[in-house]
Amino acid sequence: MNISETMEKYSKPMRFLHWSTAMIIMTLLAVGFYMAGIDPDASDKYDLYPLHKAFGMIALLLVMIRLPVRAKGKVPAPAAGLQKWEHNLSHLVHIGLYLAMVSMTVSGYFMNSTYQYVSGVDMFGLFSVPDITAKSEYWNGICHEIHSFTAWAFLVLLSLHLAGVAKHRLLDDKESDVLKRMI
Repeated sequence: MNISETMEKYSKPMRFLHWSTAMIIMTLLAVGFYMAGIDPDASDKYDLYPLHKAFGMIALLLVMIRLPVRAKGKVPAPAAGLQKWEHNLSHLVHIGLYLAMVSMTVSGYFMNSTYQYVSGVDMFGLFSVPDITAKSEYWNGICHEIHSFTAWAFLVLLSLHLAGVAKHRLLDDKESDVLKRMI
């Protein structure tokens, strides 16, 4: 991790990737949990799946761009008012969020690829992203479990992330405000 003592904000590309990824993944989570709750026999059970998959592929692309941008980019120094334990917890939550983003998007792609009743991911009728594995009910079940687990893990980690941002923004002194670095 490169740290610049004088940098006050993340770069514009990092901020764009952060907010666009956040909006898409939070929407995908809401839609995904909604879809999971629809009765299996409902006539509209699978109406949202094509959109969920297409936006999931966009999220996967953004995450794959975000990883090297984050790894090679400079980041602001830790906020001056943070305690060491707060900085360490923040670092762990961020690692968890990145792991969950990768795992959730990749497992979704593998889940679609292993599902025997579809071929590829339709991208809004423009083109199709091809399958990358053979069809397999066994592996589809495993991918589904990973996808579901990481969705819940992401929700927990996101809650911790937002709680930390709110705490530092609303309860701590100005030196602890981390939100201004990402807006």
